[in-house]
Amino acid sequence: MIIERIGSGKTLEDAVASAKAMLNAPAGAEIKTEVLQTGSKGFLGFGKKDFEVKVSFDDGKRPEKAKKPTPEKKPAQQKPAQKKQVAPKKPQAPKKQDAPAKPAEAQEAKSDQPKKDYPKSVDLEYAKSYFLTILEGLKIVDPKIEASYAEGVVTIDLDCEDYGIVIGHRGETLDSIQYLLSLVIKKSTMEYVRVVINVGNYREKRAMTLSNLAKKNAQRVLRTGRRYTFEPMNPYERRIIHTAVQEIEGVESRSIGYNQDRRVVLEPTGGVKRNGGNYRRGGRSQAVTKAPENHTPKADRADLPKFGKIEVNK
Repeated sequence: MIIERIGSGKTLEDAVASAKAMLNAPAGAEIKTEVLQTGSKGFLGFGKKDFEVKVSFDDGKRPEKAKKPTPEKKPAQQKPAQKKQVAPKKPQAPKKQDAPAKPAEAQEAKSDQPKKDYPKSVDLEYAKSYFLTILEGLKIVDPKIEASYAEGVVTIDLDCEDYGIVIGHRGETLDSIQYLLSLVIKKSTMEYVRVVINVGNYREKRAMTLSNLAKKNAQRVLRTGRRYTFEPMNPYERRIIHTAVQEIEGVESRSIGYNQDRRVVLEPTGGVKRNGGNYRRGGRSQAVTKAPENHTPKADRADLPKFGKIEVNK
């Protein structure tokens, strides 16, 4: 019979030793080893894994066969007495349902609902020390950090020289750091807390740029009657686009795509208008096709020779 045990450890040797200790195989037994999971150190405390190993050996005994349980005899079932058929009752008319609440009433009901409870306090010093560890890994020299907390949002102001490294391409590095800090804070508070990092007024400048870009392309949609699709954006930037377009009549916005490829589309209210008539895109008229000319050869005259006269110069 095969006997198996699974052990784990920081190194492969520790995992094998732990599994063999639990296996307690006799001396001279042939032990087979199988690696189930390789360990990894992770990054900044995340993604750390231990080695997992399965060891086994055959003790030479045959496994005992399980005895089949004897089936119990079921008592004879008595046939149920037939019930007398009763005429079905007439269905009662359904009661009139109350009219749905008006939108104003629905809004009032929502306002009566209790607001979400946020953690009363957050360990800001621990969040700042973890943020400093990340900045040291990015080779940021002499950073100055100030942190505050209010209503479920931790705001961190960073002042440094090379803030472009912290922001990254279109804010991707900054978003990743904010996500890591929110996970670290969640470990201590056991609740999700949003983290916002202000560095070099990047958020304000980016919001102004996106708002102007949304208004400019909305006017373009009104002028051409065609839809416009932005590049993929994160949820924060997509909200800026939607908010800016709400102020412009005749243009609506919606989000398409999934995950990292989600983006905003602008289009005229009521859908894209297709060009009618004999015009293509750009207002150019369609090319006119001429009927093919008749190039049938003329019939030869019977009174003319088949070949012309050939003269040879002497």
